[in-house]
Amino acid sequence: MNSTGDTMCWQDGMGAFVRTDRRRIQTAVLGGADSDEPLMLPMEAIELDVFRRVHEDDTFWCGTLLGGCGGQLTTKLYTDRACHFAHHPDPDGLPHVCGRRSRGVDSADHLYVRSAAAAWLAGCGEQATFEYTRADGAPIGSVVDVRWRHGALRVHLDQAVAPVWDDGVEPVLGTMVPVDRDILIRRWYVHRIRLDSVGTARHVQIGTEAFARPIEWFALDECEMTERGLSTPAIEKIVQARTAPRPSLWAPGKGRKVPEPEARAQALLRRLVYARRIESVPLVKQVCGDIEDLTGVGEELQEQLEAAVRHARIWRVEQDEARRKLFAKLNRAVEERKPGRVRRLLLRVNGTAAEDRTDAESAVYERATTYFDSLDDLTRDAVEAEADTEKGARKAASRVRTALQHLRGYDAYTFDLRPQVGELLQSAALAGELLTRGEARRVEVWKKRAARGPQTQLHVARRYWIQRSCPRCNAEQGKDCVLTEGPNSGKPRKDGHNERLQLIQDERIAAQRLARQQHKARQEVKAPAGPTRPASEAPEHEASPTRPLQERPQSGRKGQAHEARMNAAAPRLHHQVPRGDWYRVTCPRCHAGSGTLCENDDRVGPSAKRQLPHDERLRRVLESDDRIRPGEQQKGTRDERQHQAPPPARAEARPPRQRRREREPQETAGSAARTWHAKDVTCPKCQARPNSPCTPRGPHQERVEWAKEFTRKLWG
Repeated sequence: MNSTGDTMCWQDGMGAFVRTDRRRIQTAVLGGADSDEPLMLPMEAIELDVFRRVHEDDTFWCGTLLGGCGGQLTTKLYTDRACHFAHHPDPDGLPHVCGRRSRGVDSADHLYVRSAAAAWLAGCGEQATFEYTRADGAPIGSVVDVRWRHGALRVHLDQAVAPVWDDGVEPVLGTMVPVDRDILIRRWYVHRIRLDSVGTARHVQIGTEAFARPIEWFALDECEMTERGLSTPAIEKIVQARTAPRPSLWAPGKGRKVPEPEARAQALLRRLVYARRIESVPLVKQVCGDIEDLTGVGEELQEQLEAAVRHARIWRVEQDEARRKLFAKLNRAVEERKPGRVRRLLLRVNGTAAEDRTDAESAVYERATTYFDSLDDLTRDAVEAEADTEKGARKAASRVRTALQHLRGYDAYTFDLRPQVGELLQSAALAGELLTRGEARRVEVWKKRAARGPQTQLHVARRYWIQRSCPRCNAEQGKDCVLTEGPNSGKPRKDGHNERLQLIQDERIAAQRLARQQHKARQEVKAPAGPTRPASEAPEHEASPTRPLQERPQSGRKGQAHEARMNAAAPRLHHQVPRGDWYRVTCPRCHAGSGTLCENDDRVGPSAKRQLPHDERLRRVLESDDRIRPGEQQKGTRDERQHQAPPPARAEARPPRQRRREREPQETAGSAARTWHAKDVTCPKCQARPNSPCTPRGPHQERVEWAKEFTRKLWG
């Protein structure tokens, strides 16, 4: 028994030791050992129960067309691992010996190809024959020959047999069979085939591969047979795109038009550039030969042609050196027994050096293919898994570059970026060493930001934070914030930094706190203690009151709501004082003199002066000695008539009221008894003064909204 789990057993009839593969068998044939009807076993236990009921009358065999021993198989059901076929036990109790090479789900693909092709050709009215060609050293199932009356196909399911392009049989290549780009250019396209598992069957897909075009896949029913052979919908487009227009017919009396040497020289130069772009050495050689044979061009154009040929020769020397290094790496990988590296280098050799190989290069290639074909299935599966991992790493590196390109415009980790940053870090872990140093550093920066957690992006209107400088990026007043980190450092940022916006929010919170304190102080001043009445003068029905004269202050939300309703119902001070008396006395708060506007110390309004006087100033006017509130004056007159003197005679004429002398016009900022318009306030965007138009076009929406807000403040 070797390290891969295989055992060496003597098999009668062969006279030699046979390597036995103890891996699970997933495919079989129905009815007998020579049957060509394939079958795939489901791997799940619940599906195997259904499978057994469907095939309860059938027998399963390790068919000879599968490379098996021809023995009968049975199904094994497991719940902790994959279900599989197994050979019937030997009557003598010895382990069963089977030299079958491939046992996975793809081990019967050649039989599925035969079945699908037979059904498809029968639908086209053709009867086909099939042959599973076994070249020297090639296992059965590597190649399937399909022949019918009007054509033939050779299906290469793996790389065991190299395709032949000019023997009259059209090759159809499996997904792992390489093809040289020169062949794609010369033949315009090649056919591909793949089989997809659908339940317990394998479905055939036909693909079309062309140079610089992705492979397009089609179901077998979408294909047809034409004069060119097997055709898919994609081939029609390729042929139409590359088919040259029909040449004009030659007419007697007209000489054939020959292109000028200069035009031919320009065409050869373009063709040489194209050949170097696709890295086709044979095409470069051919074009260089055509240029050297060209005559009759001007001196300047001849110098260009000679320079192009000289650079092409240098390029060919570089390609020869790269080719020599490629075969040297392949030879060293074979000597060091590195199957994964051998596989990658073989793919490169098949893609870039499939033709014109020297004897030494051919020997290295044959040695590498022989070594790779000698690997057991377990090692091949490991190599394929490694290749899939490398392919996934390349895709992950591509996703990392796309994510970094999108994140170039951000220098902070916010909640909106969580999905993108999460995908970036996950893809970077898969990409590994495929990232450059710069990309790895940028990924590390986002990793540290994600570890600190996302931060909330503050939202403040630009017209407010643009008036301040930024403490993080040092952007001056009136300038946008710029990115401070990453490859786009110094470029404008989408929004302002949180440090800059936080200043505005702190000021707003402080202003709200100050306004609440002032409102509380005004409420305390407005609530004087009620007048007390002597006990002897109290009426009889109030001598023994059942509850206090003053109700208990309510507490909680109901009390706050009641207080808010009472404050809203009470008239505001600038409504109680006539406008002509607003500035009659000195303001006890800002010390503004008589006839002078109050200072805008609490930022009520857009200008440096308040639109309304302070409440302290209005309260002083109401409480001044030379002016009595109208309600108090009426109350005092009524009390005096009741307690001191009888009412005056109704017939007596009332003395005329003295007319108040007119005051000098005072400075004012508007009236509280009207609606404010945009032209009456200073524009917060362009700083246009009242009664001045906004520039360049106005009025600005910010100015209109500010006028509406100030009107709401005036009316309470």
